Amino acid sequence: MRFLIIDQCSGSKEVPNNASEFSAADIDEHGREGLLARDGVPAIPARQLYTGRQQGYIDSAVDRLRAAGDTVDRLYISAGFGLVDEETELPPYNVTFAGMNSSAIDERATRLGIPADVREAVQATPPYDIVVLALGSDYYRACAVESVLDAIPSETLGVIFNQEALATEREHIVSIPARTTEAKEHGAIVVALKGKFLQNLADHRSRGAAMEKLSDLVEYCTTEPTTQTGLSEYD
Repeated sequence: MRFLIIDQCSGSKEVPNNASEFSAADIDEHGREGLLARDGVPAIPARQLYTGRQQGYIDSAVDRLRAAGDTVDRLYISAGFGLVDEETELPPYNVTFAGMNSSAIDERATRLGIPADVREAVQATPPYDIVVLALGSDYYRACAVESVLDAIPSETLGVIFNQEALATEREHIVSIPARTTEAKEHGAIVVALKGKFLQNLADHRSRGAAMEKLSDLVEYCTTEPTTQTGLSEYD
């Protein structure tokens, strides 16, 4: 199967000791390549840079899906640099959409080309089997999520979180609740829960689960696989 997982940058980052963290003003003035060209500025692949709890769970999910033979593209919406992939090298920076007001989010997201880039990503050829937008509310706003959902091909199953009204309007999209109530039920914290759900999904997939309809995705995200005497429930 072909998966696209769109994650977000995290406030927690793996920054070498004594490395400067650049601001939005620095980034806008000099750009990614300009900052990386400076002496002493480390170039850190996005996957290594982002160390939030959600990102850690999704790291694990991506690895498990790939080990099971699936193709997984994993992108991040970065408030500093726009849409980047796992291997995009970034300088240390301290910019996030969290805490920005709506107009500031809209302005910066448009400046970085995020809505158009995300729409293009979900329309890959051939179409993805499953697209997951593992984002918080500020990042859904940054990508103009309604236009992204409209761009997902009808043959692709889409997963979003805490966006029930948007999913109801689209037959091939499901919204999975990932709020405080669900976090308590699953023994997780809210900021990590979307990642935990994706790890569950990957665990089921690695045991041979077929994911052919939206109800499969909901079940596999929200339950952990069970085994008996080393045998999978799918054997």
